[in-house]
Amino acid sequence: MAQEVLSVPEVTCQHCVSALEGAVGALQGVDTVKVDLDRKDITIDYDDARVGHDSFVSAITGEGYQVGG
Repeated sequence: MAQEVLSVPEVTCQHCVSALEGAVGALQGVDTVKVDLDRKDITIDYDDARVGHDSFVSAITGEGYQVGG
């Protein structure tokens, strides 16, 4: 298992949390997803043989959020 933490500065509410956790959590190979509203980031535990960074960014931007600063 691997872990990645990505900054998602536009996260402001529980709707954001649900949208992001649902989109990233639906990716094959993702084990757990946790969005932290205070830190404005998303922590992803995943199988790096099945999924990775580019897929996470695509899922996040697909929900209308930017990754990073």
